[in-house]
Amino acid sequence: MSAALTRNQKRFLCGYMKTGSIEEAAALCGIPPDRALDEGLKILEHPLAMEFVTNLSLTEKRFAAKGTDKVEEALDRLISGRINDAVILARADPETLTEEDIRRLDLYNVSELKFGKGVCEIKFADRLKAIEKLNEIRNGRASDGAAQSFFDAIGRAAEAQQAESQQAESQQTEFRQAEPQLAEFPQNRDGTSAE
Repeated sequence: MSAALTRNQKRFLCGYMKTGSIEEAAALCGIPPDRALDEGLKILEHPLAMEFVTNLSLTEKRFAAKGTDKVEEALDRLISGRINDAVILARADPETLTEEDIRRLDLYNVSELKFGKGVCEIKFADRLKAIEKLNEIRNGRASDGAAQSFFDAIGRAAEAQQAESQQAESQQTEFRQAEPQLAEFPQNRDGTSAE
């Protein structure tokens, strides 16, 4: 059984994952430049190195996903948040407003707040920019499979429309062929056959 990775070897592997450079990762660990390549390759060939890198990569992905979720939550809150408490603050008398009153207010959507002589100016977060950013995040996550299914749906719709068009042409052709035969039968004023 091989020895566990040392703290310095783990630091090298983390540096190598971030930079992709043996020399830079070695410098982060204090390995002299003249030994960087040999020491770095030795660490990369360690039997536990691949397992460590895989676990670290999975952990980073989980944290990145959680971070993205938090960003999405914040953007959702900016987009759909209420401004009622900001209006209450704007209408309140600054002389009687306590810190406790302010703490109870939900001012998440407020980006700027100014009090002047008898005036309260409030600027809110730009909801359109928040919608755009949220859309970018969610579209960035969409897989090529989703795009492919979209194009497949367009293709199926075009095929269906073409089939309908061909069917309509076929019916028109049948009607034109049957038209001379219909003329042979005398008709009453109401359009029914005289026979």
